[in-house]
Amino acid sequence: MLRVLAKPGKGRKVQNFYPHLYRDEIAEAPEGAGVAEAYGAEGEFLAVGYYDPQSRIPFRAFRFDRGPLNRAFFLARFERALARRAGLGSAYRLVHGEADGLPGLVVDRFGEILVLQVRARAMEALREVWFPALLEAVRPKGVYERSDLEARRQEGLPDRTGPLFGEVPEVLEVEEDGLLFPIPLALAQKTGFYLDQRENRRLLEAMVRPGERVLDVYSYVGAFALRAARKGAYALAVDKDLEALAVLDRAALRMGLRVDIRHGEALEVLRGLEGPFHHVLLDPPTLVKRPEELPAMKRHLVDLVRLALRLLAPEGYLWLSACSYYLRLEDLLEVARRAAGDERRRLRVHRVTYQPQDHPWSLHIPESLYLKTLILQDDPL
Repeated sequence: MLRVLAKPGKGRKVQNFYPHLYRDEIAEAPEGAGVAEAYGAEGEFLAVGYYDPQSRIPFRAFRFDRGPLNRAFFLARFERALARRAGLGSAYRLVHGEADGLPGLVVDRFGEILVLQVRARAMEALREVWFPALLEAVRPKGVYERSDLEARRQEGLPDRTGPLFGEVPEVLEVEEDGLLFPIPLALAQKTGFYLDQRENRRLLEAMVRPGERVLDVYSYVGAFALRAARKGAYALAVDKDLEALAVLDRAALRMGLRVDIRHGEALEVLRGLEGPFHHVLLDPPTLVKRPEELPAMKRHLVDLVRLALRLLAPEGYLWLSACSYYLRLEDLLEVARRAAGDERRRLRVHRVTYQPQDHPWSLHIPESLYLKTLILQDDPL
């Protein structure tokens, strides 16, 4: 087993269960890659993980006790992940990377089909060990891989997409609370469906009243819009992804629901719409991937929220989501405050929500909290 030595003071965070050692935090390391033990500057044991000098995070900890990274280890990790998600239904996130003790791996479960992403060199290197353990733990009919994201390219890894095991349908039928979404896996975004907004979708459906008007911006396959339509509201979905809007159209037709569709960039479409809407939902994609991008993105969001407020009905609700660790709740509050001031709209904070329990948030890994949703209500005096 290889040996990695942390610089003085840098091992403390690993002792506190933070799984990463960055390049400038390592004092001594081997030339090659492989399973490694990490030690503090005084020689104290820290963790067992994987070291790869070509990775943007050279050392990733898998366990904080001594032991191998073998099939039995990964099987126990997957079985624990399954147990923690018992009772969540047929569609949920089974593995949420570092927060599940499996750095660089994401697995979403859709009934008997798994869709996974391998995001880091460490998990890629250990694929022949953990993948059989995953099959043993879950026993799926099929596994599809969507490892075609920016984080993987930053690791210097090629994209990998396509069926990985068993029988995988070309069109994945995703069921959520009675709604069915026929999603072509080859065209889908990320793992096919945004499971992390499940609780917010349920909340919206509980709040919407028949006859209200709902605007779902960055709708993807329209999971919010369809719930609103099911409650008897008028729903308008906006997205630039034509394939996703086609999925929405097919899903609405199959269920006998009406959702109007507008294709295009969010800002451009919002400028051309007429309100009012009782609920306006803004769920943009990951806008901030590095800290230096934050100021520009906040300005962009202010513009977005300003347009949304112009369409919001008196006492209506504005839903603003952010799916980036770097965009904090405080940033969302600042964005909303600036936009509301520009538009002379008085708002109150109705609720703040976070990602659901199948996307665990570890106290020791701040980056594991990524999804924040600010629900604001127009509050005229």
